Amino acid sequence: MPKNQNLNDAVADVSQGDSVWLGGGDLFGEDNYEWNDGERFEWSNWDIGQPSNYAGEEHCLEMNYQTRGKWNDRRCCDEIGYVCQIPSTKSIPYEFSDFTVYSGNDASSYHDAQQFCERRRSRLVLLQTDEDLERLLSKMNAMDLKQFWINRGEHGQSCSSVTENVVTTGDCLQPMPFICEEVAPHDLHVSDEQPKIEPGTTFNVECSASGVPVPEVKWYKDGTYVPHQNQDIGKSTLLLGDISTADLGMYVCKAVSEIKGKHRIIKGYSFIEAASNLE
Repeated sequence: MPKNQNLNDAVADVSQGDSVWLGGGDLFGEDNYEWNDGERFEWSNWDIGQPSNYAGEEHCLEMNYQTRGKWNDRRCCDEIGYVCQIPSTKSIPYEFSDFTVYSGNDASSYHDAQQFCERRRSRLVLLQTDEDLERLLSKMNAMDLKQFWINRGEHGQSCSSVTENVVTTGDCLQPMPFICEEVAPHDLHVSDEQPKIEPGTTFNVECSASGVPVPEVKWYKDGTYVPHQNQDIGKSTLLLGDISTADLGMYVCKAVSEIKGKHRIIKGYSFIEAASNLE
């Protein structure tokens, strides 16, 4: 739901100019446009001649129909792309996971299984809640695994496993199938998404993300890597000094991991504006 220009620019960047649905429309009254959370449109970015409600059938909201970032009303039954907006506080790491099962001759003790996964830049599958177990079992229902090690914490000489769909503990030295888990970048956080900066001042903004393996995080502006940044494990801090008009605008933070030969990417944004006139 891009309720302002900055969010709209972010969605346009993520969608790469492809037609996508936005979370709004006038389904409940012609020209009474509102977002899916019930808020009325206080800001809009319609393309020229839009909304048109062609043939009286267009009641859903589309971006990038003819012009990048611009809006169009469209038939809700049409099939186009979409962008999901997930609050970071509701980001569920499990939904970003890829799994590899090791069984048969690969069956190992608990600690050997842990080390095996770590050598492959992954982790022994992490199950912290009953909901995690349900999601895992639903994803793996085609595999006939009666018992396997899981990462849930050790209890003395016993380690956690799933046996007949129930979490149990057992002898850590017992050879058992196991699952290695890779987690795409998620839970990205930008310390200041819309700062207003005074001229000539110094400003830093940090971007961090989680994942297994830990993602590489970098800042970009206008598609170009920003040299003034301090990269660390799973995060990067944008360093701007003596702020001028050239420093204003949209900065994109990219967190990237390679999982199963493919680059998995998540983006965050900081829209730097002037608190007063800059030279």
